[in-house]
Amino acid sequence: MGRPPVFSPETKTRIVLSVLAGEVTVAEAARKEKVS
Repeated sequence: MGRPPVFSPETKTRIVLSVLAGEVTVAEAARKEKVS
């Protein structure tokens, strides 16, 4: 099993804000960033 991807704080913030703003769903964001 490989190590999980490491995301910068800026990337994490962008993902969370896009979900909170309703631009994408959590599932879409996870698929896009290739995480579960």
